[in-house]
Amino acid sequence: MVRHDYYQTDAQLTLTVYAKAQAQDKVDVRVHGTELLVRLTDGTELRFALYAPVHPAPAVHVFSTKLEIVLTKAAPGTWPALEGTGTAAPVPTAAGAAAAPSTAPRARSKWDALEVEEEAPAGADAELNAFFKKLYADADDDTRRAMVKSFQESNGTALSTNWAEVSKKKTETRAPAGMVAKNYEA
Repeated sequence: MVRHDYYQTDAQLTLTVYAKAQAQDKVDVRVHGTELLVRLTDGTELRFALYAPVHPAPAVHVFSTKLEIVLTKAAPGTWPALEGTGTAAPVPTAAGAAAAPSTAPRARSKWDALEVEEEAPAGADAELNAFFKKLYADADDDTRRAMVKSFQESNGTALSTNWAEVSKKKTETRAPAGMVAKNYEA
């Protein structure tokens, strides 16, 4: 089974077929009305009954891990699905406007359980943030440079305003009391 996916604009639909090591000259893509046939190098055939008609000359781009087939829609608009009866018309959208929202309920995901704090921090945190904002805003260029360099190099564990000292050496990470600093490689 060959995996595929698609995305679209009002004018075009791009179908991605995930198939490795395909030869550009051996891949065959044909369009007949709403029927799309994709024949891969190994002889595998994929047939799609498209939602609506497209122009008969698709652009085919072969990459090392996939094929991208760009289809130009016969009538501009958004398709609700890649495949359909072939007799439905695309849903027209105004130029630059987003498609109408779906009335179907959205599937629940694990992100729905995440609670996001939308308010500004209160109390001591707010006062501390206001202090650092004022300190940075009122500082000269050398002081700002020292603050940024020391904070970044120390992984957020040190903040210096002395550019003469910070410019000469790297600011080391200093873990809080009772903790150990660890280096993580990306």
